[in-house]
Amino acid sequence: MYEIIAVLSLLFVIYSLYRSHQNGKWKLISSCINEEEYMLILDILTTADIPHKIQPPTAGQSHYDIYVKIEDEVRAIYLLQTVS
Repeated sequence: MYEIIAVLSLLFVIYSLYRSHQNGKWKLISSCINEEEYMLILDILTTADIPHKIQPPTAGQSHYDIYVKIEDEVRAIYLLQTVS
């Protein structure tokens, strides 16, 4: 029984380290509450060919988180500021 708990704990730690390493390559640039703003930002990033990923709202949340790669962060923020 304790071996199973130890193995599951180890797997959880390895998965958490992997996820934090993966998320370390992405930077949050916007958290949108309404869908209109969310679609505008996605349109700007897509038009500029900036890779992005979105974390949609889950239970208990009401906002979209938009991430870009760290190397594209300055360019993305500049584009969002010039359009706004």
